[in-house]
Amino acid sequence: MQSTWESRDFPVLDAIVQHFEAGGADFPTVKHFAEETGLEVKDVYRAVMALSPTYIEVSLSLADEANTAIQGVTDEARRAVGQWPSPEVWADRIVRGLLDAADREPDQQRRSRLRAVAEGLGDFGRDVLVGVISTGITKGVGL
Repeated sequence: MQSTWESRDFPVLDAIVQHFEAGGADFPTVKHFAEETGLEVKDVYRAVMALSPTYIEVSLSLADEANTAIQGVTDEARRAVGQWPSPEVWADRIVRGLLDAADREPDQQRRSRLRAVAEGLGDFGRDVLVGVISTGITKGVGL
């Protein structure tokens, strides 16, 4: 089975979190987010059902899928889209930043080193990086 996170669920979740952060309409519908994301209503509805209740709170419409309302987002939703970065999100951002830097690096040797570091952190080193970031965050806020 193919993952729907990148192509469907994440874009819908990101649009929903952005909507609530911007102080948009109280209870936007699936139809609203279909227009926002450019996805079909049925695909947004499937994403909403997959995202609920972990990431979003919904009010189902018995009339039709398009009128299913989104009532709010959870803390987990904010973390998933990077609004409240967790150590895991920061680790992923660091790896992406290293890969982006490698793509822009004209020197082949430096490009190779950047990719090697990114790949190491993306694999077994990710847990170490997450631990370092967690420690830094907790010490930074005095916990």
